[in-house]
Amino acid sequence: MTATPCINRNLTPITSSTYWPAPGTELPVLTHRGPLAKEYLDILYRVTWNAISESKRVMACRFDLTLPHGVTLPHDGHSNAPIKRCMASFQAKVNYDRQRRGSPHHCRIRYVIAREQSQDGAPHFHLLLFFNLHAYHTPGTVDYEGRNLFNMLSEAWASALGIPTEIAKPCVQLSRGHPTEQEVWHAPLLSHYYLEANNDYAALPALFLRGSYLCKLFSKAYGQGHRAILYSHG
Repeated sequence: MTATPCINRNLTPITSSTYWPAPGTELPVLTHRGPLAKEYLDILYRVTWNAISESKRVMACRFDLTLPHGVTLPHDGHSNAPIKRCMASFQAKVNYDRQRRGSPHHCRIRYVIAREQSQDGAPHFHLLLFFNLHAYHTPGTVDYEGRNLFNMLSEAWASALGIPTEIAKPCVQLSRGHPTEQEVWHAPLLSHYYLEANNDYAALPALFLRGSYLCKLFSKAYGQGHRAILYSHG
């Protein structure tokens, strides 16, 4: 992957390993891949806050989505349109799953998505997703054949790209982080995190550290008409 210099003068580079979203509040961030954008960190914090404000118990997890090689993609396959279609389809699948199960727990998916560019010029996407913990306790695994979040996201990515699910599924990865992150945090890297009011959101620092990876300026391309950060509003 090739680093892309930040040419967006609207962004404020941050090199500190600590982020202060509000007076008296500090959170750890990753800067081993270069500066972060303060504006992206602000978005990450705001989406996280919105998630825990609606659901007092939240499950958050990181996914990475890539484009498949050797298949025909839609005409907008290298734009942000597929990831937008994917998230709309994913939410619809979650809504149907809750209805099918007869669950009383609503689950609005909140998200922060970073679009980055690989050396071959193709985009890939890093996702941080937030779910109502009462609705979903884990993201699931690739080897489970039933209905779980991993499989629903794989189906949504396939639908967004107009390709079979079996081709899209290897392009969906549940991220456990990079060993460098573990060295910074001095704690095991998890596939998902629980944010709960009853323990004063003790996992928030670890989750925010993981999420801050999406806020780096490295490998993001500007001036191409595609937003580098997409996120849920409200």
